[in-house]
Amino acid sequence: METPIKNFTQFVNPLIGTSKMGHTFPGATSPFGMVQLSPQTNFEVMFNKDGNYNTKAYEYCAGYQYRDSTIIGFAHTNLSGTRHSDLGDFLVMPTTGDLVLNPLKLAKDDKGFCSTFSHENEVASPGYYKVTLDKYNITAELTATERVGFHQYTFPKSNDAHIILDMVYSVYHHDNKNVWTFIRVEKNSLVTGYRQTKGWARTRKVFFAMQFSKPFKSYGHKKFNKETYNGTG
Repeated sequence: METPIKNFTQFVNPLIGTSKMGHTFPGATSPFGMVQLSPQTNFEVMFNKDGNYNTKAYEYCAGYQYRDSTIIGFAHTNLSGTRHSDLGDFLVMPTTGDLVLNPLKLAKDDKGFCSTFSHENEVASPGYYKVTLDKYNITAELTATERVGFHQYTFPKSNDAHIILDMVYSVYHHDNKNVWTFIRVEKNSLVTGYRQTKGWARTRKVFFAMQFSKPFKSYGHKKFNKETYNGTG
């Protein structure tokens, strides 16, 4: 009689190490997978306004801090336990209501698209992550294969539902970290693009194809780059 194989994944808690300087993420990935879908709870700029290094930025090597109570989106690449920061590519955030394009509050009267959440409504297990976004009453579920990440968002009934794709955000944020970003809407349910960044991994390019389960009614974009005039010749 064969001995039944015990499922040891039941003993794994991906939230271990997500506090302080643990530098791990709680999201969904597979062994040696190319994608790591995980919530991003906050970010700190690399340098303070006086030009000195911001030590708080190092706490977000994995994009997630257990002490935080907000989620700004779900990124497709994350490092775990590396003791250094990078990645955080292609931040996705589902929202409802008025469209807001800044992840965090930038001014007194401004508001970001981030949402509060509770650990009581958060589930993390090997290859699966689930959380409720309190601000929008949206349930977010993430899982992944070796090469593909899957998002499932359960929206409340609404006439204004959005999926925001933030190409600017990155772990270890610096205004000049993005070298180039590109997005193309292929049809009403497929978006492709890529991003080139310079950071711990220099001149790094990541490409993506994002397939939606339903066609979207409209789309748009906002540019954040600073254009420089180089003449007309």
